[in-house]
Amino acid sequence: MTSPASALAGEPISSAANPRYRQVRGLIESARDRRRDGATVLEGLHLVDQWLRCGGELEQLYVAASARERAEVSGLLDQIRSLRNDQAPGERKAPLVPVLLADRLFDALGTMPSPVPVLAIVRIPPGKGAPTPGVDTVILDRVQDPANVGAIVRTTAAAGITQLVTLQGSAGCWSPKVLRAGMGGHFALAIHEGLRAADLVATLQLPLAGTVVQGGASLYAVDLRPACAWVFGHEGEGLDPQIEACLSLRLSIPQTAAVESLNVAAAAAICLFEQRRQRFAAG
Repeated sequence: MTSPASALAGEPISSAANPRYRQVRGLIESARDRRRDGATVLEGLHLVDQWLRCGGELEQLYVAASARERAEVSGLLDQIRSLRNDQAPGERKAPLVPVLLADRLFDALGTMPSPVPVLAIVRIPPGKGAPTPGVDTVILDRVQDPANVGAIVRTTAAAGITQLVTLQGSAGCWSPKVLRAGMGGHFALAIHEGLRAADLVATLQLPLAGTVVQGGASLYAVDLRPACAWVFGHEGEGLDPQIEACLSLRLSIPQTAAVESLNVAAAAAICLFEQRRQRFAAG
């Protein structure tokens, strides 16, 4: 059995031309590489830990050379080994041997600073067919900022909604930047990407709810307890007119005139948690 100490033995990769380094860099920087390989990168100990707790497998683990002696790294390796030992003999995978990266190469990947500099390559979960009809859903209509997409993913999971759909033109949910902002929310959701706007109502079989600039009812004056599909739109343009025309619930968030509008991620949080508040108040 490989011990954490021996798993981190050896010299770190020190050349940017190394194939393993080029692979992880490509997955971080290139949506095309992620689509080609069906894989993405988790940055930092928190995301890796959350992925493992949700039953995910690691394809590869990268550790900065300066972190090789960290107790947190040894603890992560113990966790991985324990999970694999718990698998049935016929399903048990070989021990995972981490890849050490020279600190300068790790830093050059451009990831956010982390208390424990680790990265993991994981398989992107395959699509699970069409979205489930009749289930509370969040829909992103061309939301393009990765930080906004990740924040909405995180809020969706926190609000107890289990299905998220993106329309064509939205940022990819499984990019490292979106994963980082989602803080593990992805792993609690069924995510369906690239749906066509024309298919929304027929596929989901739910009334659509969204915020509009003019003519919307106050969010706090509408019964939000029934199941619905929330649609949140492009950061600058709002909802596509075709989608806005399909809204059953046209809502506005009461605010002062000090600003023109709210950030889409903030608006999503207010809407989803007002619905959750109403449901809890009703018992």
